Amino acid sequence: MEAILLLMVSLVPLIISVTIIFYSQSQLTKALSLFLFMLSFWQMDIAVLYAGDFLSQDTIELLFKILRIGTICIMPVMYYFSYYLVSGNIEFKRFRVLFNKPFLYVLIFYSLFAYFINFTSLGIKDFVVMEGSLLSSEYVLPIYGEWNILFILNIVLLYLNTIILLIISFKIRDPIYKSFYMKFVIAVLIIYINGVFSGFIFIPLFFSSFNSLIAAVILFLSFFQMQSTHLNSMNAELSRQSELLEAIMDINPNYLLVKNGKEQIVKMNPSFLHLLSLENKNWLGRPFSYITDRINMVTEKPHRYVDSRGKNYFLIWGKKELIHSTGEEYHIYFGHDITEQKQNEQLMISSEKLKVVGEMAASVAHEIRNPLTTIRGFIQLLKEKNDASGYETILLDEIDRINEVLKELLILSKPEAKENENNNLPVTKAFLELKNIKVLFQAVANEQNKEIIVENREERELIASIDNSQFKQVLLNILKNSIEAISPQTGKVKVILDQKETHCRIRIVDNGDGISKERLARIGEPYYTSKEKGTGIGLTICLKLLKQNNGDMIVKSKEGWGTAVTIILPCIQ
Repeated sequence: MEAILLLMVSLVPLIISVTIIFYSQSQLTKALSLFLFMLSFWQMDIAVLYAGDFLSQDTIELLFKILRIGTICIMPVMYYFSYYLVSGNIEFKRFRVLFNKPFLYVLIFYSLFAYFINFTSLGIKDFVVMEGSLLSSEYVLPIYGEWNILFILNIVLLYLNTIILLIISFKIRDPIYKSFYMKFVIAVLIIYINGVFSGFIFIPLFFSSFNSLIAAVILFLSFFQMQSTHLNSMNAELSRQSELLEAIMDINPNYLLVKNGKEQIVKMNPSFLHLLSLENKNWLGRPFSYITDRINMVTEKPHRYVDSRGKNYFLIWGKKELIHSTGEEYHIYFGHDITEQKQNEQLMISSEKLKVVGEMAASVAHEIRNPLTTIRGFIQLLKEKNDASGYETILLDEIDRINEVLKELLILSKPEAKENENNNLPVTKAFLELKNIKVLFQAVANEQNKEIIVENREERELIASIDNSQFKQVLLNILKNSIEAISPQTGKVKVILDQKETHCRIRIVDNGDGISKERLARIGEPYYTSKEKGTGIGLTICLKLLKQNNGDMIVKSKEGWGTAVTIILPCIQ
């Protein structure tokens, strides 16, 4: 009965040994698994000695000698723990004199030699049957031979190694490994001390088996505590790395998108979400076409994109393939914003155009104005002599109109920097001029059933820092465009004057058809016009005059809703 019970107990370290080797394949795990394997054989060795009820004497003797491999060869396995710890940590470099690979091979050879001696009479001479007592039933006891000193030396080496390992364990810096090694050494000492006492018959032999069971459980729990702590530590580190990568991706100004092998979106950074005006995570897991339907992501050549706010972007896309360690395939798309580069290129082109216009305007003004002055003079004389026909008046008006056109062309090349006689800044009473401009358009508006409203939202009169004629030229141009854009009967243009911080703000809002995003992006570009008889220089002149006076013009529009033009000019307090 005792033999069966002891055999069952001895299987516990064997089961734990197999369990942990399947859990992990690290060197430390393999060493621990082999140690428990040897411990299991050691306890089976003891169990066999109590099997006299169902095994013959010869069978018990043979099995004892075979299973004694656990008792003898556990010593080099224990040495390996010290060797593994010392070789892997630079702070234990001084211990490498004692714990190195040559010594390990010597000890393995020594233990195997002692094990083979065990099969001769030099190792074990005979076996005797011990009678049962109050604490123990009948069992077989080996009588050791002359060379049993080899086994005793093996035990001494085992104890020395364990004591040195205990000393080294106190010096381990890693708290996880330190805790494991300390518990490991304590469990081993419990096994050894109890084994020695049992061997010298201070207590029954089978007592060592039950203590080995306790030690095996301690080792099992210590191992899994170490693995669990390491796993939690690794997960925490992975989590930190993941957060770091997420943060890097989030602050990246480029537009990033990751899709998997199933053409599903798995990640987009905030820059890209802002570009597409996507705020929630409804895009996660959607097909890649959900994005490509909104924006062209063909790689290697620039593409123009207009966002929902009407802002223009020029983007160039790249793509890289990523293969995960699991074999999963991912593609990362990265878009680079080259809008500023394109704007600089466009600015250079516009500058060249303005330069050409300026040169042409100067030439035209020189070549045409002089003959026009002569022609106007003669027509004026004809009018003074005979004004009955009225043709002279029409001719004079048309010549004056030609002069105005020439004057506009000259503004592009050489804007007038007008100052009054006292060298003060030019000023304009904004609301007064707006009312005068309304009067100029009121007749046309009434004729076409269109409404013009001028509203002043400031109690005091606002004085804009701009020449009166330039202010009028800008407003006439913009208001004319707004009136032309609205429909009869329902058309309405509202001009609102107010102050924003230190600037006068004039907003011209109409309910016309609006401007497309493509046309809106080219507002102010020289010679660009959508009108059949337009010259494409009206708004260019407006922008130039406003910039000359430290002002600005902002155009916002939505097709089907209308257009809002905001003029900003410095205010004189």
